[in-house]
Amino acid sequence: MSTCIKIRGIYATALTKLMLDAGHYIVDPSSRIQNLFGLPEAVAEYEILIQDRPDFQGVDLTGPPEKMTQCLTFLQERLLDATLLELDAIEEEAGLVRAAIELPGFSKQILDQARLAVTPTLGKHHRLRIIASKALEQAERTLIKHPDRRESLENDLFRDEIVLPLEKAGLVRVEHIRPSGRPMRPREGFLVSADARGFVFRRAFSKGRYDGLDVPIQEGDFGLTEIKEGAWHLKHSYYTKEHELIGEYFNINTPVELYPYGARYLDLEVDVVYRTGEKPFLLDREKLALLCRNGCISSDLEKRAVAVAEDLLQTLQA
Repeated sequence: MSTCIKIRGIYATALTKLMLDAGHYIVDPSSRIQNLFGLPEAVAEYEILIQDRPDFQGVDLTGPPEKMTQCLTFLQERLLDATLLELDAIEEEAGLVRAAIELPGFSKQILDQARLAVTPTLGKHHRLRIIASKALEQAERTLIKHPDRRESLENDLFRDEIVLPLEKAGLVRVEHIRPSGRPMRPREGFLVSADARGFVFRRAFSKGRYDGLDVPIQEGDFGLTEIKEGAWHLKHSYYTKEHELIGEYFNINTPVELYPYGARYLDLEVDVVYRTGEKPFLLDREKLALLCRNGCISSDLEKRAVAVAEDLLQTLQA
């Protein structure tokens, strides 16, 4: 069933392309969207409003519940890791609800491709739009005049706006986003090494027990975390002060996005755990299944997360 949709924000071009291809109607388009798609000034009332979230890492959807459900399903079918973080009734507007949607790394890649089908677009466009909008606009103006320079423009932007600041960061921050929408304190550590492929950082620990490993933390223990651009998991390795391996903890997540300050990803709950001298095992598989049952993630994303975890298990057991 076609829906009248109003779209605003940094994802507008890509989302408009997806919506029009699916037979939906775009109403009250911006002048830029009108020109790109040859749209008339539609005067119809919108049923769904899509606009940027304050952090630009996703969108807020507003509309009646039935239309919202259809729109969310549509987005999750086309954007593999699009995740519902929150769904709330709007008190001041009876009958309307608002959904907060995270658009992690894989979603941004698909949206980059959708935008490219409409207008010259560099790789990592939507990520760079968040952190280096002016530099991106300048580079894409150059792309229009010199399409043969695409690869060098993409590499230079990634290096200048993400990799070089990251290499100089010293203290790095990893934004570990929970699908529940509950805020989680960013993980921080001291940078050990970094390049265009990713980085490694080191953390010290206070007393307690290691999550997943369920072994006590001893004085002098430390951890190394390996972060790789685009990876569906990251690796935490825990060591004694004598540098003996205690165990490894693999977090399954949406594709890692590097940022000047560190990295960002959405946690998919399921993990793979290896304690030194023991067989590796899966942890929290039921939490992943619950995310799917609750409509937070798609069944395709659940399957992908399980496949990543099982591949890791096989590799560790080999």
